[in-house]
Amino acid sequence: MTSLKNALEEIVVVEIQDQLNHLSQSAREAINLSEVAAFALNRLPALYASTSRGWLQQRKRAHNELQNQIVSAVKQALLGVKQDPLRKSTKIAASQVETPAHVLAKLQQLFSKPSLLWQNVPQAFQEALALVTHAPEFAGLSINDRNRLREIKGYLQRKGTSNHDRRDWQANIELPNPELKSYILSSSYFLVNVLEDLVSKEVATQLTHMETVLPRKVGIDDVSAHVLNRLPTLYATTQQGLIWQTQKAKEKLSSQIESTVIQSLMTLSKTPRRLTDPIPLLKFEEECELAIRELRLIFQRDDITWHNFVSLAEYAIDHERQGMTYWRQQWRMLGQIYSEMYLQPGDAELSLGHTADGEVLIVRTYTKAAFGWLADNPKNLGISTLRLFPAVAEIELHATFLDFSINYTREEMAADGII
Repeated sequence: MTSLKNALEEIVVVEIQDQLNHLSQSAREAINLSEVAAFALNRLPALYASTSRGWLQQRKRAHNELQNQIVSAVKQALLGVKQDPLRKSTKIAASQVETPAHVLAKLQQLFSKPSLLWQNVPQAFQEALALVTHAPEFAGLSINDRNRLREIKGYLQRKGTSNHDRRDWQANIELPNPELKSYILSSSYFLVNVLEDLVSKEVATQLTHMETVLPRKVGIDDVSAHVLNRLPTLYATTQQGLIWQTQKAKEKLSSQIESTVIQSLMTLSKTPRRLTDPIPLLKFEEECELAIRELRLIFQRDDITWHNFVSLAEYAIDHERQGMTYWRQQWRMLGQIYSEMYLQPGDAELSLGHTADGEVLIVRTYTKAAFGWLADNPKNLGISTLRLFPAVAEIELHATFLDFSINYTREEMAADGII
């Protein structure tokens, strides 16, 4: 969850967009927003915040004290990235930098709802499924056109609507949401400050060692923000850049990170605790968690996460559009296998693939515990799978820490006596 963030990121991205407006279209298309942002941010002080009060203070400081530096850093970045030797390197894997904001932006586009909030995603998904059915009145229309037609028809069906009601209805559709705009803006770039992970790990380590000597307990996020604001930034946008920046941090900043963490722990633990709200973006992350829980209940699949929901929604919409509604039953059966294997939400993801030999159950695990349990109990997995999907020819078990899969073939299932 987004519990701390550099307030300068959004401000720098907005400044980049403003400066890009003065360039030709071809020049704009040749520039990578993430690269420019990382270049500029690495030449500006960090302004991390972990509370709403700190977020407002850091933004105020950026506008009042750093505006000229921000403008200058962005100008340098627009020129500098053209000679950046890492520019053509491999992008950072989406799994390392993608956030719920990136996913919500994709869902807004998929459902043709530019103002979609996480809390409305379950309803929007079900509406999209209804809209792509073969209803004659919607034949030949896109989801966007169908959404608009449904809104208009719903409005016209209301009885006794006055001009005032009409204005309210239109305002509700187009009502601007500054916080949502800020949240979605973060989906326009992919970058990471490698120090965030290194600092949070060091804070957790030192908290364990110093627990008995600290005057009061302090939060990891509060300490991490305090430490990061006293260190240089090391943003990266490519896999090579990530490796290089991480190596640089470990070689040149290890002792400084450790000493700064210890100093910050002592300082913050002596400061009276204040009741403060988390940064504004956190509420969208909380809405995301609630939406995913609702989707799991609706479709009886505990392997639905914000990471995989876009691909699952696309799959369902595509099948519904083609009249292949069996996907609903398939989802329920995959969810049943997941439940019978005692997997917790987020432990793994199940899907069906097809090969020349037949169907394949693909299980991607995201925790070592889940992988270990399934690897040690292939027979149990096979029994559940074949009861629900008798034609499955093989089960593929994947883990994030392995570059190969462990396969449980039909022949092996037969040898184990489950066929």
